[in-house]
Amino acid sequence: MRSVRLPAVLCALAAACAGTAPRPSSTVQRDLPLAAQARAEAASFDLRYCSDDQGEIERLRAALLTAAGPLSRWGAFEQPVAIRVYPDHQSLEAAVQREGYPWLRAWAFADRIFLQSPRSWNDPSPATVAAELRELLAHELTHALMYQLLGGAPEPPLWFREGMASVTAGQGHRRPTAEELSRWIAAHPGQDLLEPAPEVYRTEKEAVYGAAHRAFDLLVRVAGDESIRELLRRVSGGASFAEAFRGATGHPLADFEHEAIRTGFDPTALRFEAATGAGGP
Repeated sequence: MRSVRLPAVLCALAAACAGTAPRPSSTVQRDLPLAAQARAEAASFDLRYCSDDQGEIERLRAALLTAAGPLSRWGAFEQPVAIRVYPDHQSLEAAVQREGYPWLRAWAFADRIFLQSPRSWNDPSPATVAAELRELLAHELTHALMYQLLGGAPEPPLWFREGMASVTAGQGHRRPTAEELSRWIAAHPGQDLLEPAPEVYRTEKEAVYGAAHRAFDLLVRVAGDESIRELLRRVSGGASFAEAFRGATGHPLADFEHEAIRTGFDPTALRFEAATGAGGP
């Protein structure tokens, strides 16, 4: 996810949290006045929230501890992650400066995650909320970890960063199947699901996230986890994503993206041999 400037969110937060007229403020902490801590084996989290979300904190702590586990396959956090819990969808959209994304529940940076309070999700089943919260936090924490591992380098293509998060969080059961994606692609000629136009991303979320998940899962199958870690190391060291991709996997990025779509994300139908690890420089 891309960075946003924090001052633009403050008036909306003041109204949402305090129930008062908008007012200027110099810090997000003032508008999210309450604090709590959560610690996993390899990560620590600073939670900020409004008083209405006091009852959500234990659920969030438990979900964070569970969600952090699968991330160790890619590396370790180098700094704490702040979790900012916004009381409703409107204040979350204001925080991330994205309007008209009704499906959006969180947004991640290297050192913080903006989260719409589960209290406001309006899901009928507590068990459903708990499961979705664990997956959502694992997804967003993967983003944060990836950004930390990249060390400030330009972010990878959307399919890679969203696919990495979705696969790590185990969200394949929520995504369209490869067959469903192939039908969508056939029905929308000229649309690139791996690098979608902003309007496609906004309105066709299921197809975009489904293609990202299937493409990253395909990459892991043909290249392996170590190639993903090597790719991130190379980007962090100054290589472009395309250079790092070829060096770490042995395949040109454009060829992989083309083959992913052409084969319907089927590793048995690829026209190049599977990579087994790091390639050339």
